[in-house]
This record gives sequence, C-alpha cells and structure tokens, in this order.
Amino acid sequence: MQCETAQTQLADYVSGALGQAESDEIRVHLQRCPWCRAEAAGFAETWRMLGSIESAAPDSDRMRARFDAVVESFEDGRTALRSRRWHPYVLQGLAAAALIVIGIFVGRHTGWPTPAPSNEIVAMRGELHDLREMVTLSLMQQQSASERLKGVSWSGQIDRPSSEVVAALLDTLMHDPNVNVRLATIDALERLASRDDVRRGAIEAVERQMSPLVQVALIDFMVKVNERESIDTLRRLSQDPHVDVAVRARATWGVQQLG
Repeated sequence: MQCETAQTQLADYVSGALGQAESDEIRVHLQRCPWCRAEAAGFAETWRMLGSIESAAPDSDRMRARFDAVVESFEDGRTALRSRRWHPYVLQGLAAAALIVIGIFVGRHTGWPTPAPSNEIVAMRGELHDLREMVTLSLMQQQSASERLKGVSWSGQIDRPSSEVVAALLDTLMHDPNVNVRLATIDALERLASRDDVRRGAIEAVERQMSPLVQVALIDFMVKVNERESIDTLRRLSQDPHVDVAVRARATWGVQQLG
C-alpha cells in the first residue's frame, strides 16, 4: 500500500469505519511507515477530542460562538506567524479544534442530499483551507525533524495549495538537513507534478542532493511523472564518476525509461 492511499483511509481506520480486510492492510502499512503512523496518531487524538464535545441543537448559539472563536484565533494567528514560530502543539490544537467545530457545524446545519453549499459553508471551507496552510508552513519551520515531517504531511490535506506552500515544499526538498523529511517531501510533491515549478525543482534538486537515497527517489519521481526534460540531467548523473554507483545505475535506467 502506498502512503497516499493509506492517508486517505486513516480517518475511517481510526473511527472503526473500515472493514476487517482494509483495517488489516492499513495496520501492516503503519507498522512499516513512521510518517503515516504519526499521521494516524494525530487522527486518533482528534477522534478522542470529538468524544469530549457536547452535542448541540441545530440552532445552538453556543456552537456558532465556538466556531467564531476559532476563526478569530486563526485570524490572530496569521498576524503572529509573520513575526515568530508557534509551538507545534498550539498549532495542532488550533487546527484540530477548527476541524472539529467546522465538521460539527456543517453536519448539523446541512441536510442530505443538498443541492449546493451555502455561502456560509463556502466561507468556512475557505477559512479551513487557510488554517491548514498556516499550520503546514509553521510546522515546516520547526527545529524538530518530526514536526517538519508533520508539516509535510499536512500539506497533503490542502486542496489546491498556494504558491507559498509549494515553494516551502521545494525549499524543504532542497535544503532540509533530514533525509527522511526530504524523502517525505518527494511523496508530497507527487500530486503536484503537473506544475512546472515542481518539475523544475525536482530536476534541479537531483544533482544537488548529497544523499543517494534522495537522488534515487527523485529519479523514480521523474520517471513516474514522465518528465522528459530531465533526460539530460539524468544522463550527466549516469556518466559522473563522483556520483554514487547506485545513483548512476538508476539514472541510466531513468534515461532508458524516458527515452
């Protein structure tokens, strides 16, 4: 099972909504993948928080006030983020609270089926999108490699990420000191491979990487997305005697696949 597939099922896995076969498959994947395991732990914590929230009537003023408080905290946070790094637990708590409150609010104020989302729901989704981007960017700036991994993982929850998030991912790929973080970033960028800046960034990164593992992963990435503009770069790698022998062999394979 690939990480991308596993992460789309983590919420159902944690809540017990998956069948036995699917749950077993996810469980095996989590035993092997530290990144998805950390993501599953985050979902589990959010699920526990859901259980502690009192139910509210559809016309509850308290629910609306709770949502407004989250949005107000988010707006304050965007200003604070420009001048300092937030503690990751504060960011994760705010994000979890927003997900919980918005989810409950939407669930109690919409019917099934519904012809189209109301303007209020559209606005909430916009706020949630911005909140996810803020959390992602801040986590990716933390000193802890595990927190930066969480930031990379959070980027996968953002629909249509902004140029700022994409630039942060490319910068992480190029400069993060931790190999595991850089490898996770390659996976995160895969769904954005239709963007020219992502493809150019991958080509630039493969020659500048010091880790053979990351170089091989980037070569696989370029073959998978059929990035033919990388052929010259891969050919140079395959002929460079200073490059790791495994990387040279993989680069030769990449040229053959793309050629």
